[in-house]
Amino acid sequence: MNDNRSADYSPVLARLTTTALVIVLGVGLAAIAGGYMIIQSELYPPVENSLVRNILFIAGIIDLGVVQFLKKTLLFKARLSSEESGQNYRAILPVTLVIAGMCSAISIYGLAAVLVGSSLEVLLFFVAVSLIGFQLFRIRAKDLEKRH
Repeated sequence: MNDNRSADYSPVLARLTTTALVIVLGVGLAAIAGGYMIIQSELYPPVENSLVRNILFIAGIIDLGVVQFLKKTLLFKARLSSEESGQNYRAILPVTLVIAGMCSAISIYGLAAVLVGSSLEVLLFFVAVSLIGFQLFRIRAKDLEKRH
């Protein structure tokens, strides 16, 4: 019976995951492009401020913890139907957008790190953490099955 429920959620989850992945990748690529332009134009400080970089990294890790908490909380409040996929899409969409937005924020933290003198490699690390965080915390069928 659990296989039938996961099959019901699969099309909805595929659409939502694709939408969220476009958001996370788009913000990550925009941050890389912006960071590269900043570095090439030499607008950033020549000496890296490692304290600010480390604070931004810790903020990104805290962000991932908050994503996990919000995912559980918001999924618990979502009203899911076993019959109507359109209703499920509308119920899970806000949760997916919150996850995508918070994971995308980590890429923006990387861009902020570039503004305080970090290298492109540091920015790429932040973007990678953002994408890994999304992969870890995206909504899966088992998350929805646990509710029933």
